[in-house]
Amino acid sequence: MTRVLVLSLLLMSMFSCKTLVHKFDERLNKKYLKNGFIEKSLDTEEENIHYFDNQLRHKPVVIFIHGFGGDGKITWREQVKEMHEDYRIIVPDLLWFGKSNSDSDPSLMSQITMVKSIIDAEGVSNVHLVGISYGGFVSLGFAKKHEKYLSSLTIVDSPGAAMSENEVKAFCQRVGAESVQDAFIPETEEEVERLMNFVFKSPPFLTAGIRKETIGLYFSKFPEKQAELLSELPDNRDWVAGNIGVPVLILWGEDDEVFLVDEAEELKQMLNAKLIVIQDAGHSLPEEKPKQFNRALVDFIQQNKVDLN
Repeated sequence: MTRVLVLSLLLMSMFSCKTLVHKFDERLNKKYLKNGFIEKSLDTEEENIHYFDNQLRHKPVVIFIHGFGGDGKITWREQVKEMHEDYRIIVPDLLWFGKSNSDSDPSLMSQITMVKSIIDAEGVSNVHLVGISYGGFVSLGFAKKHEKYLSSLTIVDSPGAAMSENEVKAFCQRVGAESVQDAFIPETEEEVERLMNFVFKSPPFLTAGIRKETIGLYFSKFPEKQAELLSELPDNRDWVAGNIGVPVLILWGEDDEVFLVDEAEELKQMLNAKLIVIQDAGHSLPEEKPKQFNRALVDFIQQNKVDLN
């Protein structure tokens, strides 16, 4: 969450009896609707999937997959703002985040199935799939299993099979967390502050009250399910390794404290991908450097788009 977000929250406190963060979330929801998006709910046998879709037919399709913390609409708001007139954009909440839920066992494969459910329901193909952090693992896994639906893949600050157990331990030591679950599933406002400090190069100022209000909305909404997702993630390392038959772009914040740039270089070699490292940015690259991020992403999509006419 950026400094603009903080200012918006403080201003809203002047005329709202609701919590600041919930009021901000409502306003952000309305911005999506104002920009032509429809809020959709897709029910399958096990899933209740929430997503935004601007339904622009005959435009290249971009699906954005968020990571741990937040939901789809807050993670990608800077990209949606710039790209919504030129692309059909679909922004889902991952299962057990935002407004999405499921009766299935929490796993990377359940998230991949969720993405496939949306693609099947909307009848789209030639998708440009973009995923950040945990969403990068989901996107990489989808590309390995359902490559035929994709025109391109963009991985943002997410190492895939390049992540080792030693690197996970080193991360926990760097941020002062006992485990990955402890780092990414905050239970107190102090733990939210710690998370903000390691995902942003320049963390925004949030009052203790605002940090507390994010818990259960943007952070740790389904903590037990989210813990299971993190626990089983290393088991997927081997099968998501190897090359992919569609063009791959890797975007990385140079000062990412979660996954270091060395892992980006390793992933680049593994996927035969194009790597762009953006300076003065951390793990929350799309928020911290939206202009550079959007320019790189749009250029890549334009180079790999399919003529839909």
